[in-house]
Formats: sequence, structure tokens, C-alpha cells
Amino acid sequence: MINSSKNKVEFFNKLFLIENNWENVFYVHTPFCLQKCYYCIYSSKVPSSKEEMKGFYDHVIPRQIEQYKNILENVTFDQIYFGGGTPTIADPGILEKIYKRIPGFIDIPLKTTEASPYTITDEHIDLFHEYGFAYVSFGVQTLSKRILEKQNRFVVSKEKLIHICRRFDEYNMISNIDLIFYLDTGDLDDLEQTRQDLEEMMSTIRPVSMTLHSNYRSQKRLEKRTAMIRLINQMIHKYPVYRCVNSLLEMSDAEYDMMNSAEYRLMRHQENFNFYMLPKIPQSHAYGHNILSIGEYGSIKPRYNYYYIFDFMDKYILKKFYNKSKTLNLDFERIRTKIGLAHHDFTTNDKFFIDETGKEKFKEILKHTRYPYYEL
Repeated sequence: MINSSKNKVEFFNKLFLIENNWENVFYVHTPFCLQKCYYCIYSSKVPSSKEEMKGFYDHVIPRQIEQYKNILENVTFDQIYFGGGTPTIADPGILEKIYKRIPGFIDIPLKTTEASPYTITDEHIDLFHEYGFAYVSFGVQTLSKRILEKQNRFVVSKEKLIHICRRFDEYNMISNIDLIFYLDTGDLDDLEQTRQDLEEMMSTIRPVSMTLHSNYRSQKRLEKRTAMIRLINQMIHKYPVYRCVNSLLEMSDAEYDMMNSAEYRLMRHQENFNFYMLPKIPQSHAYGHNILSIGEYGSIKPRYNYYYIFDFMDKYILKKFYNKSKTLNLDFERIRTKIGLAHHDFTTNDKFFIDETGKEKFKEILKHTRYPYYEL
């Protein structure tokens, strides 16, 4: 097993400066949420106090930014993503301080962030516009007050959701709302509530984008996946202004999608928008993107990657993961081509390094560490 976390800073500060053919992504993790939803599988915790949060934003994040200052000043990043957790748990003034600390932040072409409909304010939205964010994603999951309370989640009114989406529309930013199928009983009986949710979303709330996926904690069954795809197709037929931009929604793909926990993204405009988490299979974002992450906090360690190096995989698992990610991206490109949308063409060039010099430099750096080099 490779364990590169211990010396990750030194390791990345050498390797990340080697030019490559992939897109560079800077990921900033927020480890806090106001509450821990029962369905959640992501890395976050409820802060013990305001002092704990203050310490994170005043000391932890600034220190980690400083650790990678050389990379941030010398590498051209294509995308930055603020995830969590709940980035909007922090006041706009605190977030702005982080933006100002990141070298070259203003020049990163694609800025994206997660948010919570419960914590986001008009001041947050104004801040995102001021700093050129293109995409803001917030989880609603369902409009059912009963189900939200059952899942230990705060309830947000439909009126507030409409207001949030209209504010993003004013700034021509993409508002994305996440909805989760099978969040109540975990079975087919849940579909009627999801149908009602989609009806309200597509007719009244009208986010630019919706990401639809099934409850990761509920039992997987082909019957449930086919019913989910069928309902999405019905709703698109009823509201043709929305189109699925990352899947063909074919029944022949249902079993494959079920096994890979596929997500389906519906958009009503800006359909050519594309970023590293757009493919319908969440795991597929690893291929074609070189990710540097900060926001490690205690046992919370956001995912990062480097050419063939992960700190939680041995070489056999890694090879399987890498090849699967490449295959999934080929499938994503096929889908986008078929429906006439842009894609990244990462798989047309199977080389990470720009030339052999970069590869040899990479190997030379690894020779002076305990990390092996794996040729895939």
C-alpha cells in the first residue's frame, strides 16, 4: 500500500511542477456542516464551537495554502472547486479572505463551489458573482419536510429556493440542485415523492441544472434503477426545456449505471458547460484531471491525485481504477458527441507527460523517495 500523505507536501511541490497534458484542478475542502444528514457519505463533521471553525479558517487553510504556494504561483490551474462539507457555513467575508490568499485565484478560468440552501445568503451570491464563479451547487435532496426531518436535515422553503435560483439567473451563473431518489423507504414507493419534487423543480423553481442520483445507502436493484431512468425520461418529455447532458438514459445502460452509482444531470441552458465532476459516473473524474487538494483536517482527508499516485490504493487496485476511469470517460465522450455537446477529448491523447523529459524527471524524483513508480 502506498502511503504518500505523510510526505505529500514535499512530494507534490516537486512533482506538480512537471508540465502535463491534463487539466489542473485545485480542490478546497470544507470539513464542516451545521448538521450531519443520515444519508451523507462525505467527509464532514459538526463543528464543536465557533472557535473550532475560526481556527480552521484563520490557521489551517492559510497554512495549507502557504505549503503549496510554489505550486499555486507557478502552475496554471484550469479549475477550482470548493466542496465539503458546506462552504457557505462560513460568512462571505471569511470566504473572500480565502480567495485573496490563493495565488492566481482571480485568473483561474473556471470557479465552482458547493453551497447549502439553508446557509447561503444574498451576500454569498454577490460574492460569487464578484469573483467570477460559474457554477454553484446546493443539495435540496427532496421538498418533503417529513423526509428531510427524518434524515436530520434542515427544511428550506420553496420560496427561498426560487429566490436563490432567480438570483443566480440574474448573474448568469449556473445554479445546480441535487435531488436524491429513494431517500424515504429506500424502495419504489418513494418515486411518487420524487415525481412531485421534479414537477416543482422543472415547472416553478427552475434551476439551470439538476443532478439526480439514488440514495447511496439504499439497496441497489436493477428494478429501482430502471424505474428511476423511466421517471426522468417522462419528466424530460413533459418539460423538454431540460435535457440530460451526461447520459443517453437508455434502459440498456441501467444495469451498468446501477453498479457504478451513476448520476444524471439535467440542464435547461448552458448545456456545453463542462467540469471535472460532470460525467455520469462520479469516479470517472480522475482521468484527465490532475487534482491538488487542501482542507485536510484531523481524520478528514479530501481526495487528491497525481500521476498514478494515490495514498489509499496499492498498484493492482490503482491499475484497475485507472483503466476503469479511462473507459468511463470514453463512454462520456461518446454520449456528449451523440447529443451534440462539447467534451474534453482527454482520451485522444493517452499521454500524461508532454514529453519523455517530464517522465524521466518524475522517475528521478521518485527514486529519492520510498514511492515506487508504476507504468500502466
